[in-house]
Amino acid sequence: MKQRIGSIQKHPLVKNSLLYVLTDAVNKAVPFLLLPLLTHYLLPADYGIVANYNVYVNFLAIFIGLSVQSIISVNFYKLDKAEIGKYIFNIFFVITTTLTTCGLVIFLFNKQIEEFLSVTQIFVVSGLAIGLSQVLSSISLIIWRLEERPLAFGGYQISQTICDVVISLILITMFNMGWRGRLIGIGTSSVIYGFISIFLLWKRGYLNAFYNKSYIKEILGFCLPLVPHALSIWARAGSDRLIVSKLAGVSASGIYAAGFQFGLLISFLTLAFNNAYAPFVYKSLSISDESILESKKQKLVRFTYLYIVALLGLTFIASIASNFAIDNYLSAKYADAKMYVGWALFSQAFQGVYLMYASFIFFVKRSGSLAIVTFVCSSLQVALSYYLVKSVGPIGAAYSNFAISVLNTAIVMILSAKVYPMPWLNFRVIFAR
Repeated sequence: MKQRIGSIQKHPLVKNSLLYVLTDAVNKAVPFLLLPLLTHYLLPADYGIVANYNVYVNFLAIFIGLSVQSIISVNFYKLDKAEIGKYIFNIFFVITTTLTTCGLVIFLFNKQIEEFLSVTQIFVVSGLAIGLSQVLSSISLIIWRLEERPLAFGGYQISQTICDVVISLILITMFNMGWRGRLIGIGTSSVIYGFISIFLLWKRGYLNAFYNKSYIKEILGFCLPLVPHALSIWARAGSDRLIVSKLAGVSASGIYAAGFQFGLLISFLTLAFNNAYAPFVYKSLSISDESILESKKQKLVRFTYLYIVALLGLTFIASIASNFAIDNYLSAKYADAKMYVGWALFSQAFQGVYLMYASFIFFVKRSGSLAIVTFVCSSLQVALSYYLVKSVGPIGAAYSNFAISVLNTAIVMILSAKVYPMPWLNFRVIFAR
């Protein structure tokens, strides 16, 4: 038993996962711990504006970036470093085109966006720069993840979060800029680190100027089908806030967003673990020896089941702790956020289960199939959220979020088993030891 525990502790997956969890915990903990302070200085309506603006920026980032980090992940172990640098240069070429297209659309619908978000024109246009910067940062982060360098990955994220928080707090507390100060903090830190990302990619040899038409075709062919997939994730994470804001008011949206902020307690764990787990899956399934590959598959399945049980148990504990935190640390103006916490946490837990199975689908490059499933589920969530919010109020969005999380996870589990067979039901062999 001691030998087995020792081997588990020394396993690269465990070591990297712990580092990702620790660094991502710090990264997520900073804004989370600031929640009591932000709820003190920002009215629910102000918090709602900030939440809606983040949804807007994330929406732009989908169309600017086309989830290019996914194609980098798939090709990283197949190409040498110089070729990856050429690949990333052609990704930049694609991003330039998508950024221009998004800019034209915003120019045409600028007034409508201003009114819907309750912000001025400068913030609407700035969303393009913030979205682009987030895409650039994601490229540097995925390279560090694939290189299995969690300290560099975490250091970049943590330092950006600190930059964001410091600027925001100065503007909010010292200059009384309210929601504007928060948006300026987000935007300034994002743009600064976007430039840092470009410099680091060039400095480390991951940016080689070489136009390659076949690379661009491959990038578009792989990434365009991921847009519906990314939109589905966006819809599930952000559309509910917009619906609540539209039907119940910005203040209600702010309280809803504050409650769902507690979902970070679970999401940072699942996302941090997936940062280490996905490359491990790709490596394990790339083995050519059939007998070794079969053994790897059994271990992956066994671990997946244990992970699901542990995750759901942890989520239950987190829901109890979160209710205590709201009662004792948040401003009384946000007391109603308590009703959303449990739904937020369990929705994120099922999202974590979904990520485990999605890795197998990405491995066989069936991103199109995954996109169809998640897009249909997200469409259902938007429709269901709209209906339930109109019927029972903002809590309806929480009901919808949880229900679709469960449905989406179940369908992706079935799809994963279909596109890449694994011994999911061979329990006798899986738990033989």
